[in-house]
Amino acid sequence: MNLTVRNIAESCSEQEVREFLKRELGHYAKHVEVVDAGKPGAYATVELDGIVPYVGEVIARQIHGKHLGGLPLEASADLFSDKPPAAH
Repeated sequence: MNLTVRNIAESCSEQEVREFLKRELGHYAKHVEVVDAGKPGAYATVELDGIVPYVGEVIARQIHGKHLGGLPLEASADLFSDKPPAAH
């Protein structure tokens, strides 16, 4: 299961985003990939380590709204695909 995190500030580097998410998610974060860091529309996908889908939603709710680079993050668990959901 993947967690998608959006609304990443352009001022945040890939390393900053990765470290923040690993610190916040602890052992739940198996792999973190940051896409287009430093650009508008940057997002991260986090491969969650062997947990059931409903736990992923709980984790998404805990990350959603936390601030990184002065912006509140938007997070959602993606139950069926490795691709991030379309931005709205």
